[in-house]
Amino acid sequence: MAQIQSSLRTGARIFEKLIEQRNQQITTAAAILSRDHAFQEAFAGADQDRETTLSALASLRGRVTANAVLIASLDKELLFDTRRPQLHSVPFPFPKLIEKAETNDATSAFVVLDRELYAIAVAPLLAPDPIAWLCPMFRVDDDFAREIKVYTNLEITFLNGADLFGTTLPNRRAITEMLRNRVLPPKQVIDLRLARESFVSYVVPLPAENARPLALLQRSLDKELAPYLRLERIYLILALLGLGVSAILGLWIARSVSRPVLELASGAREIAAGNYNHRVKLKQEDEIGSLAASFNQMSAGLAERDRVRDLLGKVVSPAIASELLRKKVTLGGEQREVTILFSDLRNFTRMSEALGPEEMLAILNHYFTRMAGIVEKHGGVVDKYVGDALMALFGAPVASADDADRALRAALEMTTAVDELNQQWQRRGLPTVGVGIGINTGVVVAGNMGSEKRLNYTVIGDGVNLASRLEELTKTPEYEARIIVSGATLAKAKEKYRARRLGEVAVKGKQIPTEIFALLG
Repeated sequence: MAQIQSSLRTGARIFEKLIEQRNQQITTAAAILSRDHAFQEAFAGADQDRETTLSALASLRGRVTANAVLIASLDKELLFDTRRPQLHSVPFPFPKLIEKAETNDATSAFVVLDRELYAIAVAPLLAPDPIAWLCPMFRVDDDFAREIKVYTNLEITFLNGADLFGTTLPNRRAITEMLRNRVLPPKQVIDLRLARESFVSYVVPLPAENARPLALLQRSLDKELAPYLRLERIYLILALLGLGVSAILGLWIARSVSRPVLELASGAREIAAGNYNHRVKLKQEDEIGSLAASFNQMSAGLAERDRVRDLLGKVVSPAIASELLRKKVTLGGEQREVTILFSDLRNFTRMSEALGPEEMLAILNHYFTRMAGIVEKHGGVVDKYVGDALMALFGAPVASADDADRALRAALEMTTAVDELNQQWQRRGLPTVGVGIGINTGVVVAGNMGSEKRLNYTVIGDGVNLASRLEELTKTPEYEARIIVSGATLAKAKEKYRARRLGEVAVKGKQIPTEIFALLG
């Protein structure tokens, strides 16, 4: 009995640790979602289009498999609730959680809402200052209880008074009858009888906001004692037959073999779940020990592969990273039609003179983050940054039927974004900057360029040079144009755009005149 209670207490500590890790995970997920640029734009336009914001919330909910997502205003007013989309402009049901989040940047807790138990996280929605509170909610039910049981090997029931939220036990009615009119003392081992089965139970209070939910952790006393009773009968028979020593020896051998095998099986489950940092600790100099060493080498290799994949995704565009990982990396390329976009800042030198190097680099990184987000939003990839200039591709490495339209829409949004950034800089007393954008569509060579030891995925060809020349033409005062596109790009566009014909120009390096246009909208 003492061993069962000790095992139960150990399982309870594992349970509390899992709950703590779970709350940390949902808090981290909420913080990441709150910085989602696309959702910030949708929420900023909430007064004009409520359905767009609800659709964006539904997308966020699906990304973290939350059961519901709430948004509260800074004044603790409920603005959006994916459970009840029609409900808004009412007091937020958990104001104390917002008060905690105001101090800690983000927080989490259990709450009871509509007689259901949820784990909720509260994180500020930043743009870049807090404009609201994002609150994903995860229901605690039978599935959640079964998930925790896998790690604790305990029967788990979540309840609050007479309300039963989730359990791993099959007979919910019997559970209700067992707990009726009974006060469960927290942090104590108690005996409970469910139907005809006895359980050793331990009560764990959950950190909740508006109720006092409990987790009832149980081990079946009958099942726990069954092996010992069977073993007693076996020993009796073996004693009568004079084979007790053989039975004990067999049991010892079985345990010495099964333990490392179970350890390896547990490690395999961790790897399957994506925990590549898990290592099997077996100090055996036999075949099992060799297998454990190979297993650890495999998990280290998988961890290194994920680290390289993650690092590659930060160094180059995700689309290019995927292309490099999908194919054999060799020098060379292929001809394909690509729309190339060049952008360059104007008056940037004047701003640089007014700022220190660190602040200037921070502003430039903020500008590039905004521009790269726009390019990727419209399906393009950033090929390279050169000083304060940016080169983007639409059609490589992945082509779409409307690459020209994507590039034109991206350019228009980029000029709007520069205007918004200028307003921010003006308020800080900084000089404003301009932007020049050139766009051209043509057949180029796309692929890995460079040397055998160091290469870069890019595009080269006459079409790239023309796009760069068009960006330089935006500096011509008589054109009065921030975006200059070639006739080839407008011809490829499927949508209609407002454009002003600038005539034909002989771009440096080309003998055939190029018809160019100023893109207006």
